[in-house]
This record gives sequence, structure tokens and C-alpha cells, in this order.
Amino acid sequence: MSTQSGIFTFDEKAPILTQGGDGVWLGEKRRPGLSRLTSGLAGTFDGRIDNRDDLLRRLGIPSSDIPDDGRLALAVVDRWGIEGLRWILGDWSLAVWDGVQRALHLARDYMGARPLYYCVDSRYAAWSSDLAGLVTRTGRLEALSDGFAAGFMSLRLSPSTTPYNGVHAVPPGVCLSISSSGRVTPRRFWTLEAGEIRYPDRRTYEEQLYALWRDAVQTRLRTDDTVWAELSGGLDSSSVVCMADLLVRRGDVPARGIRLVSHATLQSPEGDERRFIAEVERQVGVCSEIVGVEDNQEHTDPERGWVTPYALHGVGLETLRRVRTAGGRVVLSGRLGDAIMGCQPDNSVAVFDDLARGAALVALRNLRAWSRASRKPFLEVAWKLFAPDAQGAPDAGLDLLAWPLQVMLRDSPPIEMPPGIRRSKRKLAAMVLGYCAGARLDVPHHSPGIVYAYPFAHRPLVEFMLAIPGEQLSAPGVMRSLMRRAFTNLVPARVLRRVSKGYYPPAAFRTARRLAASMVPVRQLEVVQRGWIDPARLESALRMLTDGGGETGGDIHCVLRLEGWLQARRNRCDIPLRKEVNTNEVLHA
Repeated sequence: MSTQSGIFTFDEKAPILTQGGDGVWLGEKRRPGLSRLTSGLAGTFDGRIDNRDDLLRRLGIPSSDIPDDGRLALAVVDRWGIEGLRWILGDWSLAVWDGVQRALHLARDYMGARPLYYCVDSRYAAWSSDLAGLVTRTGRLEALSDGFAAGFMSLRLSPSTTPYNGVHAVPPGVCLSISSSGRVTPRRFWTLEAGEIRYPDRRTYEEQLYALWRDAVQTRLRTDDTVWAELSGGLDSSSVVCMADLLVRRGDVPARGIRLVSHATLQSPEGDERRFIAEVERQVGVCSEIVGVEDNQEHTDPERGWVTPYALHGVGLETLRRVRTAGGRVVLSGRLGDAIMGCQPDNSVAVFDDLARGAALVALRNLRAWSRASRKPFLEVAWKLFAPDAQGAPDAGLDLLAWPLQVMLRDSPPIEMPPGIRRSKRKLAAMVLGYCAGARLDVPHHSPGIVYAYPFAHRPLVEFMLAIPGEQLSAPGVMRSLMRRAFTNLVPARVLRRVSKGYYPPAAFRTARRLAASMVPVRQLEVVQRGWIDPARLESALRMLTDGGGETGGDIHCVLRLEGWLQARRNRCDIPLRKEVNTNEVLHA
């Protein structure tokens, strides 16, 4: 990733912007320097633009005139303004200085995969892609946020709240415009739009999904390095690996090759997925590096662990260490696949598509099929469809919060469903919006230098899955039916037939019970002393866990993460300022 940061002092004529030269993508800057246009726009850029050719064609500019993605993003803003950002596909964040308007613009892509933080007070606006550097330079190290602690315990991620008061993340799909008076104006340039696609032949859905999946993986192999990929043995990660291998072997991408890394519960047979990992290894001819979950679960990052409780730890941290040691810079991940590919055992809401086109008899026939597949009475399935939407399950760690923090969460606004989303796709849309609103792909937090890329976040792919009929997504008795049909000749048959994943709760439960002993007496914990966690409720939860209850101890894990973060802050010595590559360039209005 190409680091970027800057400061806009309001009584100065122009800001200072810095752009690192450590980009990993072809088209991303490899040397320090800003992007500039003759119109006066200048800026910095981190990430990758996936539709370069389309944008250049719309702009009417030859590719030789715009060699890098940062300059192309500036050209889009110059031609179409902030609204033009919606046309940029890929994982990116940017900072643009408009010398004519004396305004700074900060923006991230629709999923928020690339980090960008900012801080505004009466004298200046500062921003950076590195949270540690920003809070250190702005003196916010000790300004810990109660609201963040509440959101962390309840798993309600929000870019507006970081661990530090006054420091925020730029919301995904939003451009923040900061004037010379310090006024911050948010403008949303992307919203989830309702679409509808219906083909006469179901094989067309399969062909279109395969083509979109090829594009999704291909754009994330736009690097001349060897690319790593996470392989869990599940359908999502296996689809990523198999398509990446196919593209590399055919020479369709500049990437030199792929290497694999897998997490395995070596001491918990119920969660051990190595037999499915082996199926993919045999097909692609590459052995995966196996990282044991239990052996690495207590690893913490001494350099980044103090920054946020979302800092990478455990088996994920060990994976990152191995990738970095081998010289890797890009890791492909199958995250988001569960959300968009129809991982729903009961997709009976698809009958609303039949009713919408007036096919009542077809809807009844499909409802009977769902009744048989789910082994539930027909009337029960029908009643559930037409009954008011049920409230979601309560958040795991909410009950452990002290009362003032629970009150904070009550005031947090819910995620609003855009108008026009079909009833059959509201659950899918809600999952996508949850990822977008919380910038979940920007978690966990890790040191710069390694980039995670998520093919399932490819926007055309997401929009296609939202637009097709619900019956194509998952059929009665066949979850992910379209994915399984489309990838028949891509993914090993044994993996393709899977209907579930390894069972991980026993391993998580054993870990939670062992770590619970370190939390006694609870009143000595800093999370309790700060008034974040209610001591009586925590003691009760610990007793339930050690007595064999408490499910997997997820709420206890959250408390441990918060306490571990606070402990890392106490134990840190002098926090080094990471030296960013600086152009030392002041933009003059």
C-alpha cells in the first residue's frame, strides 16, 4: 500500500501532502511524489483502480498521458467533480487539494478496504493512512473513547468512532470536504442501488457469474510479485485460489505465481479442514503453509498492539509474519463470500420475486419445495415470510457493558435500507451494507507493507448478485446453487459439494475457559476501572464459562482484547514515529 498523509493549517495558503513510494500494484506509485493536473488539482492516492480502460475511454485521454492510478483519479474529479468518484472501481483512498476552492477532499471506495483517518480542530485538519502516526502527531494518544469501547463490545463497527476521541475514519463511499474555515461537509457518492436482471436461460446466469468472478480475481493480480492466498478449505477461499492459479498458469496476469497459507485447528479435530485443503493443493500443484491456530493464538504485535484492540494478533499475525518473511506483499482473501454468494439454508423469500411478476402458482410450488427442504410445515414457512421482520439476536458483549455505555449504543442510528431493494434481496443487501457501513474489510488493523485484497468485494459482482432472481442464489436444499453450478469445472468436486464448514466453537470455548483465569479478580482490570465493563456481570459470565456454559465465550474474548490493548498501552516505552517517505512538497494555491 502507498502511504499518504498531510496537514492543512487553515491560516496557511495550502496544505502539506506526503505520498509514500511503496505501492504494490502496477499503476501505483513506486517513488515518492504527488499527482498533479494543470487545472490546479493535486493529491495523493493509495490503492488500485480496476476499470482504468473504461475511465480513460470516458475521459477521452490516451493511457500514455496518465501512467498511474493517482493521476487518473484526479482526472475523474477534475472532469466530473466529487460525484465522479462513484465511477472508480477498486480498492482505494485518496486526498485531493482544490487550490481554486481552497478545499481538501478525503474519500474511500464503497467498501472502505483502504484505510484513511482524519482529525480536525480549530487550527488544522490532519489525515493519514496510518492510525498510529496520526494519533501520535496530533497528541490524541491518551484521549481514549468510551463510545469506541461500547461499539467494540457489541461488534457494532463504525468509521465515525476510533479508539481515540477526535480521530475518525473516512466513511466508505463518502467524500469529506474540508474548507479553510474548518467546516467538514460529507457527501455520499455511492449508494446501494436496486437493480433487476432476469435471463430466459439459467445457463446465462452461470456464464455471467463465471465471467465476473474471473474479472474480480484478475484485477487483484495486477502486480509483478508472487501473490499469497488464504486457503481454509471452504468454498469461498477455494474459489479464489483456483481462479488465481488458472489465470497465472495461462499468463493472463502479470503476477509471477501464487503461494498458499492456511489456518488449521491442529488440536481440535472437529475444526480441522486439512482434508479439504489437500484437495485444492492437488489441483493447483502448490502446498499450503499450515499455521496452527492453538500454537499461535496468544501472539501479539509489540509494534502495533497498542494502537487498537483490532490490531492483528494470534494466527493472523503469524500468517502475516510468514508472508513478510517470504517477501510477499499481496494476500488474497475469501472474506465477504458468505455474505453475497447465497449462504442461506432458508432462502424462501425468493418467492417474492415470483409474486412480483404475477406468478402466484409458481410461488406456491416453490414455497412447497422450501417447506420440504427445510422440513417445516407449509403454513409455518408461509407465516414467517409475511410476518413482520424479527429483531436480530442481541449483541454478545452488550450485557457486560456498564450502564452508561449501554445507553450510548441505544442512540446509535440503525443501518437504513435504500428504497427499492426487492424483498427477496433485503437480507443480502443488509449484509453488504453492514460490511460497507462498518468498513469491516479494513479490520483487523496491521502494519503497512502487506495488502489484503478481497475478490468478493468486486463491485460489479456484488451488484450482479443483488440484481438476479432470489431463486438463482440458493435453491431449496442447495445453498449457493448458482455458485456451485458456475464453478463446476473450477473448484474440486469434493469442495464444491460441501454444505458446511469445520466446527470451531469447541476450540474457541477451550481457549476462553483457559484465559478466563487471568481475569480474576475482575475489579483490578483496567476495563472495569475505566467504567467500561460492569464487574458483577463479568464475574457472573466468568462463572458460567468455567462451569461449562457461556456458549463459546465470545463476550469474554472481547473483554480480553480490550484489556490486552490497554495493557499494551501501559507497557509501551517510547512510541516510535514511523518515518514516512515525504515529498517535503508544499502546494501553493
